Amino acid sequence: MKQYQTEIKKPNRIMFILIAVMMLPFMAGQQLMAYTDHRNTKTDSAEQVLNSGKHLTDKERMDCYYELVRGFLGKDTRKHDFYCHQMLALTYKMDALNMRESALYHLGLQHYGQDDYKKAEEYFIRALAVVDTMRNEKRYNEGTIDDDYSQLYGALGNLYNIQDKALLAIEYYQKALPIFEKHGWLESQCILHHNLAELYLSMGNYEKAEHHYLLAQERGYQAKDSLMMVMPRKGLVKIYLSQGDYEKVRSTIEPAYAYYHAHRDEENGDYSEILSSMVKMHLMSGHENLKAAKKFASEALSLAEGELMTEIKCDIYAAACMTAMRENNWQQALEYGLKSIHEDDESATLGDTGCYEMLAVIYMHLGNLDEAQKYIKKVRAMMEQYATSHYQSGLSQMEVIYETNKKQEAITRLKREKQWLIWGGVLLVAVLLLLAVVFYLLWRSVSLSKKHDMVMAKLNGEIAERVRISRDLHDRLGGMLTAIRQNIDLQMHLSDNERAGESGYGGMQTALRLTDDAIREMRNVAHHLLPDSLRRYGLRVALRDFCQSMKNVSFSFTGEEKYINKRHEEALYCIANELVNNAVKNAQASHIQVQLMADETYNVVNVSDNGVGMPADNTGNGMGMQNIRERVASIGGVLTCYSKAGEGTEINVEVKNQ
Repeated sequence: MKQYQTEIKKPNRIMFILIAVMMLPFMAGQQLMAYTDHRNTKTDSAEQVLNSGKHLTDKERMDCYYELVRGFLGKDTRKHDFYCHQMLALTYKMDALNMRESALYHLGLQHYGQDDYKKAEEYFIRALAVVDTMRNEKRYNEGTIDDDYSQLYGALGNLYNIQDKALLAIEYYQKALPIFEKHGWLESQCILHHNLAELYLSMGNYEKAEHHYLLAQERGYQAKDSLMMVMPRKGLVKIYLSQGDYEKVRSTIEPAYAYYHAHRDEENGDYSEILSSMVKMHLMSGHENLKAAKKFASEALSLAEGELMTEIKCDIYAAACMTAMRENNWQQALEYGLKSIHEDDESATLGDTGCYEMLAVIYMHLGNLDEAQKYIKKVRAMMEQYATSHYQSGLSQMEVIYETNKKQEAITRLKREKQWLIWGGVLLVAVLLLLAVVFYLLWRSVSLSKKHDMVMAKLNGEIAERVRISRDLHDRLGGMLTAIRQNIDLQMHLSDNERAGESGYGGMQTALRLTDDAIREMRNVAHHLLPDSLRRYGLRVALRDFCQSMKNVSFSFTGEEKYINKRHEEALYCIANELVNNAVKNAQASHIQVQLMADETYNVVNVSDNGVGMPADNTGNGMGMQNIRERVASIGGVLTCYSKAGEGTEINVEVKNQ
């Protein structure tokens, strides 16, 4: 029964929401107000001043707008937005950049509170641009600028966090960290490290998650904040449970249990999570204490009847299900197992896969093989959906990061050019032209180099993502399906007399076949993302294996392998892979030919098909081909495309050996 002790990984939505609310202002400075700032403002008196008919200076009017904006935030959307726009207009008259940033920030917060994340992002980004401008003006001190940057980085981090855009959230949290460390803001550092740990945990990166949890705990002790001393322990317990390290689990969870038990009325959700972890600890292999597990499970189940987040309730029922399975009480386990998953497939998360696995095993023990097969299929479908969505989301976020960095590089470059022009103005007229030529050549060289570096960073990031997803599919989904297959094998090795009485033996054979198909398909998907044969045997073998796995795709090689450029192998494999997949999806071809040619001067990949061809006005200009052209350019290659409607397509990629 050891396999049932695996940690059920579900996104900790409660903690995400809690930390997001706590970090909205990022607690950076005294002027940074929380989302409920209205409790400290006097909206009635401010409106009376505006409507009194008295002549007000611009500063007096701005002070009134600021009080009203803070006061109506989260209370009255119409008035809040009205006074925000009044405040924004006045900032242009007064040239008050700091108040312009504040108006944009509060507009972003208002839309954030209404779940209008796209609009909130737009206002936060505009506010950041204002702070960038403030940094170049001496009238704003360093403390004010740091406060503004930290609150906006935190707001954007929270915005992407709540949308499960982990890479973008991490990007902005890490921008805020140096500011917190610079000013010694321990509480803000603690919350930021905890947020980073939660994100890495949701991504399955336990090493980085543990690192940030421990840092969050350390900052909590330094700040003498009792909640932040124990809150990271919840995440650490999940990591140590998944690693099967009983001693670390016990030493980590006991102080957390003592704290949350003493504060269970105000920390009800966190206490429920700790109870679930206590159950799992007492079911760990070699340290089983069924009596204690049942005790904590019973207390957790009593709390599940109250108002708790869905994810916490699912975790409680999953822990209770594991306890019932350990007692071989399969009917009771079924009841809890069905409550541990979301009510419909659309609401399901990656954490449901562990519960699906338990339900498949329960139904097999109850002799209901049809239901067991259903949940086996759900495991496979959920993992495939996770792999696809996670991969696409990762690429999308990397694109945003790439574009943001590119804009920042452009701003930095413009500032540098401005400085050069200022210094150039004081130079002698005799050398001005010569210096201008030198600066132009230098700028051109740096610009081309940075553009190449950006493209290479994007390509390397995509390859790293392929490797990570391939490893996740092989290690996590493969291990899960293998465990299911072993369980089915165990059922099939009943004695002849026992099997004679089993009406579902044929169903077990079907389940075994479906599981084998799932394992084989998983390995194919993982292999095609970035095959191990590419590293072991080189480009020729990897392309040959890929083509052999595809229907109606043939491969040929001309030349000598010793001339294949090793630095370009990964990029050329990804390019050929994408070209073949594009042809399969769009060309309607009955045959696709892939050729690899290598000599001492060039490596050439040629992909041709006998399909419908490309429209004359769109040959090679689609989004897919643009992405491929970027890859080719990143390794200094040349792509040519020959296509005619009804006569197929031929694409040639030529890379010079260096």
